[in-house]
Amino acid sequence: MSGERILFIDRDGTIIEEPSDEQVDSLQKLRLLPGVIPALLELQRAGYRLVLVSNQDGLGTPSFPEPSFREPQDFLRDLLASQGIEFDAEFFCPHFPADGCECRKPQPAMLLEAGRRFHADLGSVPCVGDSLRDLQAAEAVGAKPMLVLTGKGEKTLREGNFPKNTVIFPDLAFAASALLASD
Repeated sequence: MSGERILFIDRDGTIIEEPSDEQVDSLQKLRLLPGVIPALLELQRAGYRLVLVSNQDGLGTPSFPEPSFREPQDFLRDLLASQGIEFDAEFFCPHFPADGCECRKPQPAMLLEAGRRFHADLGSVPCVGDSLRDLQAAEAVGAKPMLVLTGKGEKTLREGNFPKNTVIFPDLAFAASALLASD
C-alpha cells in the first residue's frame, strides 16, 4: 500500500456538529456540517484513503454506553456510504483525559497505528481537525496539521499556540479544495 494518499480526519466538529454536551450519543444529536459529503466524495475520488480519528470520552461507560455511540456512528457510516463515501479505517479513543492513555489525541497512538496499517509515511499525511489536540497529534507524528474553523476551530484559532506549520480553513470543504488543488 506504499505511496497511497491518506487523510486523517477528526469527526466531532470537523465532519459533524459537536453538541454542547460533548457527546453524540443519539441520532437526534447527529448533524453533518455543510459541504462534508461533496468534500469527502471528491477526496475519495482523488484517491485519498479516509481515516477517521476521534476521541470519544468515556465510550463504554455507564454515562456513554457503546450502543449510544454505535447508533449514530453506524447511521453516519451508512449515510456516507449511500453517497459513495467509505472510511478506510476508524479509530476511536474511549478514554477520559485523566486516564493518561497513549491513544487519546494529542497523544499519537491512533495516528501511528493508522500509519502502520497503511504503511504510510506520516510526514506526507494531512490531518484535519478543529481542536488543538488534533493539531498536536499531527505534529507529534510529523503529519501536516490542518485546522478547520468549524466546531471548536474558532476557539482554537483565538487561543493560538498551535503548530507553526498549521494551515487554516473555514471548513472541511475548503480544506479538501486546497488538498485537491495541490495534487
